[in-house]
Amino acid sequence: MAEQAVTANRGVVQRMLSVVGVDSLASSVWGYVDTTIKWCWIPSWLPSWCPTSQSQLQTAEDMMLRCVNSAFSKQFVPISSGNQLWTLIFSSDNVKDKTPVVLLHGFGGGVGLWAQNLAALSQHRPVFALDLLGFGRSSRPLFSSDAQEAEDQFVESIEQWRSKVGLESMILLGHNLGGYLAVSYSIKYPGRAKHIVLVEPWGFPQRPDTAEADRPIPVWIKALGAMFSPFNPLAGLRLVGPL
Repeated sequence: MAEQAVTANRGVVQRMLSVVGVDSLASSVWGYVDTTIKWCWIPSWLPSWCPTSQSQLQTAEDMMLRCVNSAFSKQFVPISSGNQLWTLIFSSDNVKDKTPVVLLHGFGGGVGLWAQNLAALSQHRPVFALDLLGFGRSSRPLFSSDAQEAEDQFVESIEQWRSKVGLESMILLGHNLGGYLAVSYSIKYPGRAKHIVLVEPWGFPQRPDTAEADRPIPVWIKALGAMFSPFNPLAGLRLVGPL
């Protein structure tokens, strides 16, 4: 029924617009409207873009890295608990003896974030770009609900990665959440971080220890929290998809 109605409406719109001599415009406009209708037609709209897979991630990454004209290798670097960190490595013979730059992307990002920087950076020293634990093509483990423990998971994954790759020291270049983790890592392992470069780094103040913070939480806020707790913070962004 719905498809028949859409087809009938398409014919009416195209005939009306063709009378005034705008056939090509009619085709373009209706193509957009038709596609939008199909996106919004329940229940078939959700499966069109929400599902993800490793193959889709790889395809998206390959498209983002097409602009990189420098040679590089790609590999999964194994760390503890069966986890792996996806890594790009740029290391030409003329710079291989220099201290490498390790790129830590921001929240919701991945190695593709650096697509327009990789060739230029790799001209001066080796470059390693990795997907942080839980992002991109790296493993997606369960993180602790305790903020400090979750931060330690990130920091330890970077240290285990460094050890597996065999870097004695490195220059950490962190963007956003990656900047926060670069500082956190450097505090715990100062001998491994020769320099840190922070690009729009995040920062988190200490939780205030006041009586105000101990006020009872309204029931409706608790209910909303329980309702949305199973969802990833980026679920809403994925949901809007083509919009």
